[in-house]
Amino acid sequence: MAVTLAEPTVLAAAKDTLYPDIDTSPDQYAVTETQFTQSTWGGWTIPDSLRNRLAPYNTIRLAAGEPDLLGVGMPATDVLNGDAATKPVTVIEAKGHNADPAAADVARGITQAHAHLPEVNLGYVAAPSPSVTDAARAQARNLNVGVIAVDDTESACVVEPARVTGAGEFSTTIDAVRLQASTNQLTDGSFPVNHPKNYLGYALALAADGDTDAVYAENVINAISGGRRGAILLNLVDDQPNGDSLTHLGAEVVRFARNQHGSVTAALAEFDTWTGSRTRFTELAPRWAQLARSVAIQYEPTRLIITALERLHENGVSEPTLADVALEATRINQPLAVEVFFTQHRRDAVLTADGEIAESELADPTVYKSGIHFQFKYQLYHLGILTTGGTDDKQAVLNNPWRLEHAIGLSR
Repeated sequence: MAVTLAEPTVLAAAKDTLYPDIDTSPDQYAVTETQFTQSTWGGWTIPDSLRNRLAPYNTIRLAAGEPDLLGVGMPATDVLNGDAATKPVTVIEAKGHNADPAAADVARGITQAHAHLPEVNLGYVAAPSPSVTDAARAQARNLNVGVIAVDDTESACVVEPARVTGAGEFSTTIDAVRLQASTNQLTDGSFPVNHPKNYLGYALALAADGDTDAVYAENVINAISGGRRGAILLNLVDDQPNGDSLTHLGAEVVRFARNQHGSVTAALAEFDTWTGSRTRFTELAPRWAQLARSVAIQYEPTRLIITALERLHENGVSEPTLADVALEATRINQPLAVEVFFTQHRRDAVLTADGEIAESELADPTVYKSGIHFQFKYQLYHLGILTTGGTDDKQAVLNNPWRLEHAIGLSR
């Protein structure tokens, strides 16, 4: 029993307790710190099944240190002052012991979780049940920290609820995880559609008379859910429990359509004529492409990729590969780059236990999300940002060039 309550086991049980439906929930996302990618813990071999429960991994660097897990979304358990946040940011500090569950340092975990509260909304300590004393629970209550008592590999419960607190300026790590959660995990595939007209068209269909899905399918594409998800990703549409609504940016798309075509209906009729066209959007509809580019440039992953390519250009890399772009992006903002480029199930290969990038793994095409080198790259091509489109052929992705159409670096 004792070795099963090492920290990786405690953390996995705590994660499952707070987020039991995280794989299917559209509003929850969590990453585990890269130290848990190692194969052993104090001489104990971590089972692969446990490592899978802890995935995905990312580098977690907050002002007060490195929490064991960072999550976004309301936990499934009761929290105090829950109305203060709809999608809180949560940290878990896990404390275990390979030999004596009662010897886990709960007090230190409480102090660590409390230190993160200026940056997050909820803090928890998770520890073996024998180590959770009345004194530890009192300390946690006084510091607004929740306590998760773990009995075994599969069994844990919250014995002290956490209190939602206000958070200050979010770090780049938290911004990256919030991006993933706020887009309903859609960045797992990066983009569900590969043409800019498809997310613009969803905003128009939402503004048009009639059923949105029917209007969209008739005038844009039949992949309604894909177009909707693309519009949500790019902040054209706000996904609310009572239904979709246009954001301010989405409303500007509608105004542009009316200015260009006289009405939303006429604009959608024009979109219908573009269906199936292989012509680059910048040539097919230059003004619409420019609008779409303005929308896409507000999406953080777009800016990350452009910045990485500009830096590569300045360093004399004229034909960057996907591996070049991914590596440069990690140098700019590693937590965000990891979320944008790498599949969840291969991050333990890409990230070392120290949170560094294992550069040799970047030569493996299977570590990359298909959406980054297929749908999203095609988006950037149609917008006139990249010179070539994407590919869904895993054998070709490493040689498919990534080059800016107009770099502003050393070459004038």
